[in-house]
Amino acid sequence: MKRNPSYTLRILAGVPYLLPFGQMIADRKRGIRINETGIYLWELLETERSMEELLTLCAAHYGTDTAVIRKDLETFVRTLSVYGILESAEDVSLPSSAPALSLEIGGLSVKLWGPKEAFSPLFAPFAADPLGRTDLKIFVREGMPDLLSNGTVLLRNRQLTVMEQAKQYILLFPATKQILEAHLSKDGSQAVFYCISPYTDSFREELFHAIRLVWLYLAQRHHIVALHSASVLYRGRAWLFSGPSGTGKSTHTNLWHRLLKVPILNGDLNLPAFQEDNPMIYGLPWCGTSGISDPGTYPLGGIILLKQGETDRVEELSSDLKQLLLLQRLISPSWSDKLFEENLRCVNRLTAHVPVCRLHCTMKESAVAVMRSYIDDYLDLGQPLDS
Repeated sequence: MKRNPSYTLRILAGVPYLLPFGQMIADRKRGIRINETGIYLWELLETERSMEELLTLCAAHYGTDTAVIRKDLETFVRTLSVYGILESAEDVSLPSSAPALSLEIGGLSVKLWGPKEAFSPLFAPFAADPLGRTDLKIFVREGMPDLLSNGTVLLRNRQLTVMEQAKQYILLFPATKQILEAHLSKDGSQAVFYCISPYTDSFREELFHAIRLVWLYLAQRHHIVALHSASVLYRGRAWLFSGPSGTGKSTHTNLWHRLLKVPILNGDLNLPAFQEDNPMIYGLPWCGTSGISDPGTYPLGGIILLKQGETDRVEELSSDLKQLLLLQRLISPSWSDKLFEENLRCVNRLTAHVPVCRLHCTMKESAVAVMRSYIDDYLDLGQPLDS
C-alpha cells in the first residue's frame, strides 16, 4: 500500500490533517484529522509498504511489541482505505462462480467474469477448459469505480489514455460510449473493466477490442508480440504480409487465395512466437474488418513487407532495416521504455530466426508470381529469402 498522491498533510491551527486536492476534491472526498502517530505512518507510506512492514517499523519506533499495536494500526489503515487516502492495485479474488468464458489465445489462458451477453461471439473458436490454469482474469463491472484514480500519463490520444500507478495501469477509452475505463495489474494477471449496459452488439464490439489491449500486454510479458499483417498458409507455413494502411496487404493476400487456393489465416493481425526455437504463429480472434480469423497454430515461414511499386521485385534488407520496419508494424504496447525494449528484444529474435524481405509490388497477379517464386527458392534450396 502507498499513500494517495492526491492527499496532502497540512497543519491547521496546530492540528494535523490529511486533506484532498485535485481529483479527490472533484470526487468530493473528505479529509481526516490525525495525530502524531498518524503523521509518522503517513511519512512511512511515501513508499510502498506492506502491513507487516508497517508493524515492524512502528514497533521499533515506539519500543513495543507488534501484537500490542496491530489492532490500532489495522484500524488506521482501514480508515485511510475507506476514504481513498491509500492507493493500491485492485485485488479481485477469484469468485466462487465459474467464469462466463474460458479461452486459450496464443497459448495463454484467459478467464472472463461478467454477463455472458457482454462478450463477443468471436471468442467462441478459442473456448478452453474452465478448470485449467489462469494467466489472465478479466472482470466486467457495471458503472464507474468507487474511486477515480489518476497516475502518471504515459500515452494519450483520441482512442486511449494510459496512466501508470505503482501496481497498475489505468486505461481510459475516450472514443467508446460504454467502456468507461479499465484497471490492469502490472504483472498482466488481472484486468477490471468498468462499463455501462445494455449489452448490445456495439457494446460487445467495444469490449472485444478493449480486451485485445490487455491481452496484448499479457502476451508481451510472455515475450510474444503482435504484428499488423495479413497471412496466408502456403506449403505448410504461414507467410505474413505487412505494410502501412493502404499498401494493399488485403489485396495481395486475396490474390494468393484466388490464384493458388491457399487459405488466409488472418486478415489484419498475426502473432509470431516461438515454441522452443521454432518460429510459429498463433491464431487470434482479432482480425480487423476482414472477418478472417483462424484459431490454429502454424509454423512461420517468413515476413514480407509490402511497398507499392510500378514493377514487382523483392528487395534485400539490412539487419537494422528489418528490425526498424518490424518495430513500426507492431501493435504491442510501448507505453514505456521498458515495454519498448521488450518489443525490440522480440523483433531481434524474430529477425535472427525468420527471413524478412520487402516486396515492391503492383496490385496485379504478377506480384504473387514473383513472391511465390522467391518463397519456393527458399523452401527448395534452403536459402534465406534475402540471400
